[in-house]
Amino acid sequence: MLNNLLSNPVTRTFFALVFAIVAVLGSFFTYVTAPEDFGNTSVQFDVDSIYYFADSWKVAYDYAEITFFSGTLVIPAYHHGRVVAVLLIPPAEQPGTIRLSFPSEHRGDLPEKIDDNLEQGLIVLDHADYTKILRDSGDTILLRADEVTEAEMPSHYLARQLEHGYNLLTSYDIFGYTNWLLPTPQTVLLRLWGQRLGMVTYYEDARVIVKAPDFSLNFKHPEIEDLFYPPESYRGRAIVYMIFLTLAAVSLIAFIAGGLEVREKEVKGQYNVLQTVAALVGALVYAAALSTFDHYFQPSPYATAALWVLPLLGVIVWAQKDRLELSFFGISSRGLGTGLIAAISVCILIALGSAFSLPVGLKLNYMLLPLGLAILLREALIRGFCQRVIAHWLHPLAGLFIVSGVWAVIAVITGPGAIGILPLVSAFGMSLVVGYLYYCSKNLIAACVLAALLELAPMIIRF
Repeated sequence: MLNNLLSNPVTRTFFALVFAIVAVLGSFFTYVTAPEDFGNTSVQFDVDSIYYFADSWKVAYDYAEITFFSGTLVIPAYHHGRVVAVLLIPPAEQPGTIRLSFPSEHRGDLPEKIDDNLEQGLIVLDHADYTKILRDSGDTILLRADEVTEAEMPSHYLARQLEHGYNLLTSYDIFGYTNWLLPTPQTVLLRLWGQRLGMVTYYEDARVIVKAPDFSLNFKHPEIEDLFYPPESYRGRAIVYMIFLTLAAVSLIAFIAGGLEVREKEVKGQYNVLQTVAALVGALVYAAALSTFDHYFQPSPYATAALWVLPLLGVIVWAQKDRLELSFFGISSRGLGTGLIAAISVCILIALGSAFSLPVGLKLNYMLLPLGLAILLREALIRGFCQRVIAHWLHPLAGLFIVSGVWAVIAVITGPGAIGILPLVSAFGMSLVVGYLYYCSKNLIAACVLAALLELAPMIIRF
């Protein structure tokens, strides 16, 4: 009975719509129940006004104490009207000070107290903490430094120093969109420039992490059990969210292309097991090697596109030898229109669902054209050859999941980011969506366009 229901295009489309709604609702409720776990794609460190301390100011953490004196410039950095970081620049004749003191069981050969003068300090903090420990602390008075000119404190210099805040914040990717987790109350994240110690990074939470050019410490805080920053639940919640978003994208494809009746022309013949496995493994190894080469040596996009053409020439020779038509690989007009509509719709869904905000503009660059061409050629090899051959040889779902999984692993291992469960889930979701469009529409052009849109959209869309 179920087979009879699913054989009806109208029924398939209806089930896909219901599943898409459920997946979208799952994504929505996963986000709204803890939005702080997802951060923001467009975190900014905007400078509005410059202040200075009228008196000395001091803040003491459990293992660090910093002091800045009268005349120190205070530059709050704002994101959507709320302070997320503060840059402190003391006068040259009266630098700030820092004292570090660590437990004997963790400091090793370091002295009991480490003292140094500070040339600058960057504190990443929540707006409520800024109000409590700086603006309304009662220890000093913040006065506007209207006499400070652009020549004395260039805006581009302040922007460059505040960009260090990105290195302190925790971030992760959702389908190519980098989400920065904003500081939460009681966050302790410091970057300090000492005259003797150099650049020191200090993090104090359930763990205490201190990094300097000459030493590094990482130990469990004896009195703090709960993690304040980043939130403990953000990894698990992000994984659940990406799963729901992937299912929503897959359901959207099924809804748009679910009514298609794509009848494939029967292709007779047998596969030689050894030769087929060797060709598939060779294609995937080549894809991994080229991705690694592209990451480490960064050739021009034109050169990368040319290198993706080489294995496709072998596929063309094989297709001509066995008299395979282009339609065997999905290069045809059949299903193209519906597939392109699905590709654009999925790209919009993932962009809005990954960035959690509406776009404000576009960043166009002519170098995106050869980069897009390289992606199209890469997908022609991965989907048009690897997924298509496995689908025809074994089963369509085998081709979908094997190739999507293998390419996700390759993308994470050879990519610029760290290897972990979050990048792997993100890469597998993108790969699965592209493969499913190929599986559903049987049109290679639409699948290649979707892959290009998903990878280029984070570079083009401004949030």
